[in-house]
Amino acid sequence: MKLIKLLENVEITDIRGIENLNGIDIEGISSNSKNIKKNYIFIALRGERFDGHSFIEEALKNGAIVILGDRDIDKDIPYIKVTNSKKAYAFLSSNFYGNPYKYIRTIGVTGTNGKTTTVNLIGKILETGGDKIGIIGTLGARLGDEALPTNFTTPEQLLLAELYNKAKILGIKRIVMEVSSHALAQHRVDAVCFEGSVFTNLTQDHLDFHKDMESYFSAKRYLFEMVSKVEDGIMVINIDDPYGKRLISEFREKCPVTYGINEPAMVTARNIEVYPNGLSFDLLLEGKSFKVQSKLLGEVNVYNILSAVGYCYRVGIPIDKILKVISEFSPVRGRLESVDLGQPFQVLIDYAHTPDALERVIKVSKSLGRRVIVVFGCGGDRDKTKRPIMGDIATRLSDFVIITSDNPRSEDPRKIIEDIVSGVKKSNYIIQEDRKEAIFYAINMAEPGDVVVIAGKGHETYQIFKDVTIHFDDREVAMEAIKRRINDKH
Repeated sequence: MKLIKLLENVEITDIRGIENLNGIDIEGISSNSKNIKKNYIFIALRGERFDGHSFIEEALKNGAIVILGDRDIDKDIPYIKVTNSKKAYAFLSSNFYGNPYKYIRTIGVTGTNGKTTTVNLIGKILETGGDKIGIIGTLGARLGDEALPTNFTTPEQLLLAELYNKAKILGIKRIVMEVSSHALAQHRVDAVCFEGSVFTNLTQDHLDFHKDMESYFSAKRYLFEMVSKVEDGIMVINIDDPYGKRLISEFREKCPVTYGINEPAMVTARNIEVYPNGLSFDLLLEGKSFKVQSKLLGEVNVYNILSAVGYCYRVGIPIDKILKVISEFSPVRGRLESVDLGQPFQVLIDYAHTPDALERVIKVSKSLGRRVIVVFGCGGDRDKTKRPIMGDIATRLSDFVIITSDNPRSEDPRKIIEDIVSGVKKSNYIIQEDRKEAIFYAINMAEPGDVVVIAGKGHETYQIFKDVTIHFDDREVAMEAIKRRINDKH
């Protein structure tokens, strides 16, 4: 591709060492100097730990024909300076794949909790309209019937453009995407043409990256700024959340669809009933009431359902089709997912790794059984301030807690556990650093009618330590523990 074509919509501040932008053919792009090949353009990105501008020499040795960055450099090389490398990377990637975003309508779902279930539920409902739907999020990408792995909740710029190009080839008409605060702050989705946005909630998370809640909110808000510039853009916002209220106020001219349980809203729920195997409620919509039955658990999923109804009804899906999909929709992997081998107690796997999510999961579990036993830890190299808060929540709200390791990454697992314990005010816990042993302990102590909650990792099938990543699946371990307990009794 001609360099001049590749640079469309990129904000350039300086060009040096290049006489004719139309005379250079670019064969590939990358932000990783090790992946650079002959006639590639290298994008120098500034990260939290590394600065891509430090790897320019390596990129040139590997064959880079042009360097793009956002710093002033004192090198006599073909260099394009831009206002923001990450933003430029999004448009370069889009241009490289022929701007596939403009062919696909995209719905972005953002918030601290509930994104994965909401995205998958909206996708399932939209499929009833006859379109081929794509899903991109924490569980990977699904384009029609094809599943593809991704490294992040929202893929980095080049992979995202590549996925959209593949979706275009497959005839995908709509993509529903989880949009993380990291992705928004790092401009990964700047080239995406969003037709709509959904806000679930905002509670403490990622403060290691965003530093404070206002910065975290500002990152989420950026998605709504993008949608506000679309003539018929649709916004669906949780009015029960204080940050949701702010969004509604700030984008009032776009007439957001509001949903909630406590505050007056366009889409709301009454008479909520939670069962061991699902929930039901009365859906109030445009002055009419509809009965909702779902296999999902807890009030948290009432919110997810309401947001999906709000969006899908707004785009024209008949309410009877929406309710049918909701009634048939099963819990998403690792989101209040039940492990049932016939044991006389419940075992739930959940991704809850924030204070709010953990509190919600425990409260749901308390309505389902006699005692609640919680297994949880906190991730390393992440927001340390939430560790004591989660320790307090777990021990205060549940009957017994096994504090264990999550993904310690480069940190000492014992130090992470000490941080958790520093917030604990009760003595209803033990420490079992080995996560497998912790899960076995919880399942072996469970009595008939109890609920065992294994929180923090959800769908993940690995555990990350300082020098190694091992296979680890909470569901597999729980099943092994249940089977062994059943066999020991026979």
